[in-house]
Amino acid sequence: MALPEQSDRWDQLHEELKTTMQKEISLMRELLANLHQEELSLMLQDHGTYRLLMNQRSDMVEKLGHLRVFRTKTTQQIFDMLGKNVTSSDFDQIFPDTEEISCEILNLRDQLMALTEKMNRQQSRNQHLTEHPEYLLSLHHQEKARQEQIRAKRKPIVATYHIKK
Repeated sequence: MALPEQSDRWDQLHEELKTTMQKEISLMRELLANLHQEELSLMLQDHGTYRLLMNQRSDMVEKLGHLRVFRTKTTQQIFDMLGKNVTSSDFDQIFPDTEEISCEILNLRDQLMALTEKMNRQQSRNQHLTEHPEYLLSLHHQEKARQEQIRAKRKPIVATYHIKK
């Protein structure tokens, strides 16, 4: 832990790190939603929506880059307060599990990692759709065939009643 006179700065840096990570998570959720919308626009071949999504995404990616730079600087400042090269064995010194803020930061880190994994999977799906237009065509043909099957199964229903006299 930091020296007593550095305690306020130590707490301030941890609080800044937590706040930055929360903003980063929020922005990553927006990016993931954008990626899901991209998948839909690719499947529907909606080029106008696709262009709009790409413009929105470029702004979000730029903001995310700034947040990550700030998070890295803040983390480095925390490491510097320890006054030595920090290794993975020093992790408990940086984020002691006895401090509430450290637990929050570790939870946020887990959320960042999970969101990154989800975004990577979604990006791979979207990439597959853009690289293999025949896949989209096959989806279109499958949907068309399904609609035709539904129409073919529809038969007019005529109800007759036998009335006894």
